[in-house]
This record gives sequence, C-alpha cells and structure tokens, in this order.
Amino acid sequence: GSFAVMSEPIIVRHNQPQAAIWPSGGAKVPRSDRLDRVTRTVQRLLDVPMAILSVGDLNMQRVRSAQGLTIHDSDRHLPLLESTLSAPRALMVPDASQDPRFHNDPVVVGDPGVRSYLGVPLHISPGVPIGTLCALDDEVRPFSYQDVQALQDVAAMAEAELRLDAMTSRQRQMKAALSDMERRANVDPATGCWNVRGFRELVARSVGEAVRDEGTLALCYVKVRDVDLLTQGMDRSSVELMRQLLAQVLRRRLPERGALASLGTWDFCALVPGATQLGIEERLAEFTFPQLRLEIPGLRCDLELKLAFGLAFLEDMNAMSPATELWATALANLRD
Repeated sequence: GSFAVMSEPIIVRHNQPQAAIWPSGGAKVPRSDRLDRVTRTVQRLLDVPMAILSVGDLNMQRVRSAQGLTIHDSDRHLPLLESTLSAPRALMVPDASQDPRFHNDPVVVGDPGVRSYLGVPLHISPGVPIGTLCALDDEVRPFSYQDVQALQDVAAMAEAELRLDAMTSRQRQMKAALSDMERRANVDPATGCWNVRGFRELVARSVGEAVRDEGTLALCYVKVRDVDLLTQGMDRSSVELMRQLLAQVLRRRLPERGALASLGTWDFCALVPGATQLGIEERLAEFTFPQLRLEIPGLRCDLELKLAFGLAFLEDMNAMSPATELWATALANLRD
C-alpha cells in the first residue's frame, strides 16, 4: 500500500522559501529548517533556480519545502510530482511544455513556467514511496548522469529526515494512546471518579507538588450513613443511578484542580488543593453541605444525607511525612 503524510500546503514567495505546515493531531507544527536545507542543497548542486520536496501519494502531493517558486493552496494536484512518485528511480523531463503528461500541470502552464525537470521518489521504507525531491528550471536544459546521482544522494538525506518525522509522530500517537489506557485503568467505570489505585498515585504526586510550590492540600473522606434506609424499596439499577448522581454532585462542588475518588459503593474521598488551609476550608464547607439535589431528565430528588467526614490537612503534617500518612490521618479522623 501507499504511505500518505498529509500537510497543509505551502505558500512560497519567489526567493523566499517557507516550509509547509504539517498538522499532527489537529495542531500545526513549526516549519522544518532541516527540509529547507535539503532543497537549498539541491539548488546549489544542480545549479537550478527551483527545488521542491513533497510528501503524499499518487492522489495528492503536499509540498513540505520549496525554493524559488510559489505553490498555491489550490495546487494540490501536480502531475510532475505524481509521475515521479511512481518512477522506479528518477524522472527526467527535458521540456515539460512539450510533454502531454503535463499539459495541465499548474507549474508548467502557469507561473513559473517550468520547462526542464529532474525528480526522484522518496521512500519511507523499501518499496513504500512517501514523496518526491525534484530540481526544476524555467529553461530547457539536459540533466547529466552526475546530476541524477547528486539528486539521489540528497534524496537519501531527505528520506532520513522524513523517517525521523514519521517516527516522532508515531511516538506521539503511542504516548497519547498509552496515556488514554492509563486513564481508563485509573477510573471507576460506574461513577467516572478516580479508583483507589489511580487516586493514590494522584495524591502522592499532588503532595510532592504542594511541597515544592509551597502550597497545601487536604483529603476529605465522605461516607454516606444509613444507606439501607436511604435506598429502601429501590431496585439495584435505581441505587446505582443514585450513586452516580451523588458522585456528579460532589465533583461539581470541588474546585477546578480538585479530584474525587470512589472508594466503595457509598464511600468517596476528595483531594482539595489550595494556597492556604483557610482557603481549602472555605471550599470544604460547600463540598460537605449535606443537602443534595439529584437531577436527571424526568426525575428530581432533593435529599439531606447523613454524611460522615474525615479530614487531613497537609499543613498539619510533618514536612517529611509521606502521602500515605495523609491517607491514614484522614481515615483515622472519620467519625460515624
């Protein structure tokens, strides 16, 4: 199959080279000075006014770097480049204006009026073409065997740069996929809160950051009391729905950097960061307010829950206390 690397097209003013923008995951990446060096080298070695490095497949080529010519946004179908991509080693065209294959090529029939052309395909791996590297002239001229060899030597350098680009992009994709898998492994699927494993790691990291930044944080255990009375007469799905709604309400009460973990059916733990203990206490007053409104389409339920809380503040700990001591203190302070 073919290996297609898509990019935004380049606009290059005459004698003002500019690399194409190649999006990755929806974001634009900076121009590549490395590929500009490749096309400038082609200009010097072959003594041509124009050079192009493109990537893509037989259906569309996108320019990554160009010297000495303008490639417009609409110039996505360039027969010279597409013909080179399928060439076994090189494509030499002494006068493109006389070649019927290129009668509709915009760089031939329009500005800059390309006449002679020499291009070689670029490969990401053996037998897998990824783009083209070419030298162009607006005058009819022959290209020698030495010219072909020189262009192929520079093409080998260009292929190494493109492989590096592809490898970096793939590493970013793998890292993003791994991060997504890690997030799913650390989330309680029933409530969308952190699970115990993920929350412990989060607390340990947050304690380190708070100490480093001279901030503070608190852990607040929440336990719903008299659950049997609360759920009397409810079926299992209704109980699970109420638990999900409770988790949503508690999450909304936390500050932006706060986090909520589900520790059991009706047990939760909140991580509340802040600049000072007083500021955290103000946020905890809202978080621990016992009156709750649980709402879904067609159902609204106002409850006053009997909640038990266990609090532990980082400021009350010894400076060298580990995160596990914060956990233990909050649990020890839990009162039924």
